[in-house]
Amino acid sequence: MRKIILPGLVLYTLSSGLGLFLNPDPSNLLLTVWLSGYLLLALSVAYASLFNQAFTQEAYQRFPLFSVFYFIVLGVILLNFFVQLTGGARSTLWPGYFLFAVMVAAFLPVWQAYATTSLILAIEAANLFMSGQWNTEKWPVYAGFALSLFGVSAIISHIMHRTRGERKQAEDKLEKLIEHADAINPLADNDTIEALTEENQLASNVKAARTREDAFAGLIDMIYEFVPAHAYALFLKERIGEGDAFVLRARRSDSDGLYLAPIGEVLKPEQDNGVISGCIKYRQPQYLSNMEQTAGTLGYYTRRLPVKSVLVIPIVHNGNNIGVLAVDSLEGGAFSLETQDLLARFTPFFIQIIEKIRGSQELNLRATTFAAMHEISTVLNSSLELDHILERLAKEINVLVPHEFCVFVQYDDKNRTIAIVHQSGSVTFTGPSRSLVGKITSVVKSLGSENTVEEDKPFPVEQGSLINQMLGQWEQGQSAPYHFFDLHERDAVGLLDTTSGLTQQLRSLSCWPLVTGEKFIGVFFLGSLRAHAFSDFHRNFLDTLTNQVALVMDNAILHQQISNLARTDGLTGLLNHRTFMEKLAEEYKRLNREPRPFSILLMDIDKFKNVNDKYGHPVGDVAIKAVAKVMKDAARSSDFVARYGGEEFAVGMVDTDCKGAEQMGERIRKVLEKTLVTRVFDGELRVTVSIGVSSFPLDTKNTADLVTMADTALYQAKRSGRNRVCLYRDVQDREPAATKP
Repeated sequence: MRKIILPGLVLYTLSSGLGLFLNPDPSNLLLTVWLSGYLLLALSVAYASLFNQAFTQEAYQRFPLFSVFYFIVLGVILLNFFVQLTGGARSTLWPGYFLFAVMVAAFLPVWQAYATTSLILAIEAANLFMSGQWNTEKWPVYAGFALSLFGVSAIISHIMHRTRGERKQAEDKLEKLIEHADAINPLADNDTIEALTEENQLASNVKAARTREDAFAGLIDMIYEFVPAHAYALFLKERIGEGDAFVLRARRSDSDGLYLAPIGEVLKPEQDNGVISGCIKYRQPQYLSNMEQTAGTLGYYTRRLPVKSVLVIPIVHNGNNIGVLAVDSLEGGAFSLETQDLLARFTPFFIQIIEKIRGSQELNLRATTFAAMHEISTVLNSSLELDHILERLAKEINVLVPHEFCVFVQYDDKNRTIAIVHQSGSVTFTGPSRSLVGKITSVVKSLGSENTVEEDKPFPVEQGSLINQMLGQWEQGQSAPYHFFDLHERDAVGLLDTTSGLTQQLRSLSCWPLVTGEKFIGVFFLGSLRAHAFSDFHRNFLDTLTNQVALVMDNAILHQQISNLARTDGLTGLLNHRTFMEKLAEEYKRLNREPRPFSILLMDIDKFKNVNDKYGHPVGDVAIKAVAKVMKDAARSSDFVARYGGEEFAVGMVDTDCKGAEQMGERIRKVLEKTLVTRVFDGELRVTVSIGVSSFPLDTKNTADLVTMADTALYQAKRSGRNRVCLYRDVQDREPAATKP
């Protein structure tokens, strides 16, 4: 069959472009033969598509919906035939092409729409050539026709393709959601944090709604056995958008039910003849026993029916009207006082169903919340390293509350400084400034500071207005989170600046102070690119979680402080000699694997023994701390600075050659030369330092010799007059064998 159809379609398509019937003769034998062959071809395509399963399957396997395109080709050929008969380029049937192309674009895939349009334009172009009209006034008409036909077809095709895609996605999502809802067991398998995700919560709500509606339907069926009627309808009060509405949640009809509104229909007061809205307004039963005219839709019918009796009973719980039950009959006076009283006695059962399902959901939610909190507690207690804890915590939070911006800020109460200790998410900070002015003030306008500090360095809390405000409230005995549901609304009053410092603009931002006991630990920020991204449940959950996070952060900080005591010098806060040598050993291993520049600075306070002897050791300690502060301020984040012993200090400089190390030494020396250490009884105390520098691989390729070489250079600096920087290579030039005695 395919060997007949495909060549036939190709042959008739080619013949359509030959213009055989532009000047037809009714008695023309060719016309009769062409029509006979066309009818035979059309019948063959129809037969093959309907009855030849092998042909249909092959067509579908090779090209989806290709068999449908056979009919499209036949339609184009037939339409062109009539266009030729009615004058070709002068035909009044050209608009028929638009109608045909629009129908194809609206109901078939995009490629078939483009193929149809191309086929039409190709055949008409061929006809213009064959008629000899191409070089006359008709080619501009064809060009306009081609552009408009292609444009209309493309626009409609893509709009319909997008609409079909969105509909398919919505249907698939609903189907998966219902399947997920059916699979949820509220008493089992919900012991992980995934049970609290938005998808699982939505599936749980869908399952609860289906359970509720099934229970209502069963109750109405039972009531019908006691009080037969034409129709029952149950409306429940629900939150829709910014207001409340009564929604149809159960129904039953004595007839076929074709005229009943679908479940989920919102009650429209103007369509209920005032009987249902009156019951809602006055919270009293409404009864119309003998309607004089045909009733309206009553809010739960799709058309008017000859309803004669209507009884509407309110469902009131704790003083609130939570629903209504409507019963109607096609007979007048159908509901006696006894019947009304009987129906009223059933309303508490609806309340019990609502409360039972709501209570079941609350218990399920509490159980899953407790399980999720337990799971996160395991994460929080898995380590005492703050970086590791916050990294794992951020991953767990992202499962529960999807977000694009997550930042933990730590507060140092001794120095009143803050520092970013964790940042994750697709939204990051930009610009040269890595301080909170370049970070948090990218989201919340701060007081505006020009300072630029590195990300891992602390900076004054006043530079972060929101954190400073939270700190001030805590100092006054108050502590509460801040929630910005839509930052666009805040921009109008100048509170937020969501454009500078962030790679993308946030729409939602929530901020929790981290407080424990009498300590202000810091602040936790969570942001999203969507407005109103965080639900009440998620905010309440994080309210509880942040209390535990604050305790864990406090413990981790305390652990870090204890660890630092073992690694640092108690007087200066610099690394101690042992830790410095350990870090040198680690760096030597890296240099042996991947050689790159590395330098060591060794420095000694000049004539420090005279300071101790003249002013005492307390003043000497002040001098040592002053030198340490200058070194810490001058060092980079990659450098490691240590108190090497007594009045000696050392700096390991990664990726720094001899010239860079010399510049660093000169900078430290000049700053110290101008620094006032303290005032003493005979004036002002100032100190100077002598510095020795050794570099890898310039001075040596044996890393173990670097400290000795730097010490040799330091001795040369002292011997040369002190208060200077001396390089080991200069020592070699002067005294190749010079060593410190």
